[in-house]
Amino acid sequence: MKSYQQLFAELKRRHVFKVSAIYGGTSFVVLQLADILLPALGLPEWTITFMVAILVLAFPVALLLAWAFEMTPEGVKRTGSATSAEIEGILSQPASQRWPAGLLALLGVVALLGSGWWIGRRTAPVAEADARGTEAANVSLAGIAPSEDDRSSIAVLPFTDMSSAGDQEYFGDGMTEEILNTLAKIRELRVAGRTSAFAYKGENEDLRKIGRELGVEYLVEGSVRKEGDELRITAQLIDAADGSHVWSESYDRRLENVFQIQEEIAESIATALRVPLGLDASELVQPTADLEAYDLYLAGRARMRERYGSLKEAIRLFEAAIARDSTWAPAWAGLAESLELIGWYPSAWDETPADPEDRNTVIRGFWRRSETAARRALELDPDNASANVALGSVLRNRRQWKGSEAAYLQALAGDPENPEAYQQYGDMLTQMGRIQEGRRAVERAVQLDRAPVRIVWHGNVLEADDRIAEARRVIEEGLAEYPDYDDLHRAYLRIITLYGEPADNGEARLAVVDSLRRVAAQIRAGRRPGSTWISVRYPLIWMAAGERDSAIARLPNVAEDAAVIVLHLLWLPIMDPLRDDPVYLATLRAMNLEGRTVDRTPR
Repeated sequence: MKSYQQLFAELKRRHVFKVSAIYGGTSFVVLQLADILLPALGLPEWTITFMVAILVLAFPVALLLAWAFEMTPEGVKRTGSATSAEIEGILSQPASQRWPAGLLALLGVVALLGSGWWIGRRTAPVAEADARGTEAANVSLAGIAPSEDDRSSIAVLPFTDMSSAGDQEYFGDGMTEEILNTLAKIRELRVAGRTSAFAYKGENEDLRKIGRELGVEYLVEGSVRKEGDELRITAQLIDAADGSHVWSESYDRRLENVFQIQEEIAESIATALRVPLGLDASELVQPTADLEAYDLYLAGRARMRERYGSLKEAIRLFEAAIARDSTWAPAWAGLAESLELIGWYPSAWDETPADPEDRNTVIRGFWRRSETAARRALELDPDNASANVALGSVLRNRRQWKGSEAAYLQALAGDPENPEAYQQYGDMLTQMGRIQEGRRAVERAVQLDRAPVRIVWHGNVLEADDRIAEARRVIEEGLAEYPDYDDLHRAYLRIITLYGEPADNGEARLAVVDSLRRVAAQIRAGRRPGSTWISVRYPLIWMAAGERDSAIARLPNVAEDAAVIVLHLLWLPIMDPLRDDPVYLATLRAMNLEGRTVDRTPR
């Protein structure tokens, strides 16, 4: 009798095959449920990886126990040696009775290892090699100023809502943004950012003046009328030098043709400007078969742009779009972006815990869900820039710097004019102390699109670069443009607090520092001070108050807090005296930044 046949019979007698099948199948079910439920429970992101490791490592232990012991009416006992009759009895069974046990065991092993591999692959950071492959090409783009760009330049102005009920503004805005994004994929065109163009929404300005202010040669304007499934879109291309019409067209179609219209408008503009598209039609637009899903998606994008409390509604709208078409990458990408952003806006949460660690748990739960949505979008469309930006931000928030950089660079490789990608990438570089690179990326984002949040980060990175006068000027200009934007006010207050009023011969700064010392005294006495421009949990306010020891004592709070956005505070000039302190160095190590030194632009 062959030895492998005897081994097969012994494994079956000792129920090893049965345990393998049950263990593998149960593990598969447990991991699938965990992958769905853990994000909703807000558990740490490493929990499912830990579960995979435990289940895989415990598998051979379970097989050894099955081999060595058996269940009997008297309890668990060591398995005795088989008699020759028992082995012969198993081997004499027909193949239809012998082989199913082995096949089920094999399926159990495949289910366990396959589900573990899939979850590990889906949650693993983006490979460092991806970053190395595209870094040089994309970072160089950050230094290109519009004045040095000799490509044809164009801006897409908001399409006017001409619907009878006047309730389709979000649809017109969405169409505008989709056309803008389509044109931005044409490498021979420089397209003004959305925020810059939308600043003229509802304004009856001379088109030549708009062209001069936006610094573009051509303008696209139009209108949308949507009544049920009937759609009428007009579009025209304007020469900004003299306001003359270069091209115009009207489209009377059904809603199901909306993607075709976007493609036709882009192609017509490219033809009028004698610019080759250089893209397949499938690269220009990403249609969905469900037009209601598209409508929900546009509404979600509109809510997401509003930030704050609107992010909760944006998430609901994107989830509704996905429910109607779960294979449409843009909806998944929009959901990923919204879930990452909402972590920074506690006012949009169902409940805001008072305890910092409880808040961290909520934030990490949003990250987990954002990553799941981003990776799903990338499965459907590996080049989706929005999904790569969301993934890069989640990995940045977790201090997985190499994977984060790779994701941002992948976004810029597919969409080199994406201001959000530049801003978030510059944010990541600044958090790492790579101030010089971060400044170039953020300045490119502002050049492409002067959204208020980008202006705030421009001021932040200039401050970290020890360009205080420039930072003050940038924030003051931003306040003139967006006087109601709270983050600009906070950034200006911080600069004034730390560095004083312009040409104030130091008196204003001394007065502010004296005020902060009083705040520090209140805290030491156990009294809660009034509202300040930065949380007393962090070291910056204590350095400003001249309380070095108190600042050092609070350095660990930066490493413990999920709000990675506070990391740039560690690289401000006011923190330079702490660079060699052991606690500061330990804080960097805890944030995966060991050995990192501040890298500012040479003077």
